[in-house]
Amino acid sequence: MSISERLYIRWFPDEASEPTSTLVLTTPNRHFVDLRFYKSGPSPDDSTPSAERCFTALEWGIGGLSVGTPERGKWLHEISSRTEHPEKETDEGDMFPHPTMPDVALERGHMTHPDSGEMREYEEAWKSLPVLSVGGPHPEKRVAVFLQMREDPVAGTTRRGAVVRIGQHCQGIVRDGKDVCVQRWSWVDDGWKKVGQVGEFDIPCDSTWTNVREGDTVERGQVVWDVKEVALF
Repeated sequence: MSISERLYIRWFPDEASEPTSTLVLTTPNRHFVDLRFYKSGPSPDDSTPSAERCFTALEWGIGGLSVGTPERGKWLHEISSRTEHPEKETDEGDMFPHPTMPDVALERGHMTHPDSGEMREYEEAWKSLPVLSVGGPHPEKRVAVFLQMREDPVAGTTRRGAVVRIGQHCQGIVRDGKDVCVQRWSWVDDGWKKVGQVGEFDIPCDSTWTNVREGDTVERGQVVWDVKEVALF
């Protein structure tokens, strides 16, 4: 399991920058939720104390499965905030260790620029964050949980959802047709705090810090979520 924070993105030949607060949470079985909130606009800027931030503008949200290798990252998209057909998105790149920072990896490849729509060469720097044990039913353990929204074949809905908690962070994403909702929660000052949200769908992030087990279900309204993965370390 891992927590990766993006330090910057560079679209060549432009200079590197980081307009977002980006975290990727990945479970031991390689399910992931990747949320990229804009730091500016309706969201607080870096001068706002971290305990008071709640990002409210989304650059990109993704849920899916990581199937790459340490040398070649590849992520299969099952949910995307940018399209109703996430399987058509290409997300892969070559991975290199940073020359001077042992806990940072560089990812290089080609990707569609979010503003221009052009296919551009890019480089991203990803920092591996420590996974912490925090309060709850397993305060001495580092916890990983993956929830998946159960599809309703009778209703014929295209709605999909995923929640991943890794240690001190939890992120969820739901796409229902053209509507997208995301949430990010973090352990702040001995309690869970919502630090990012777009949309109003009831995503059960809070269930991941209860005593859920693999095979359990979580119900919110008329929606059923399956607990697909729970790991304690």
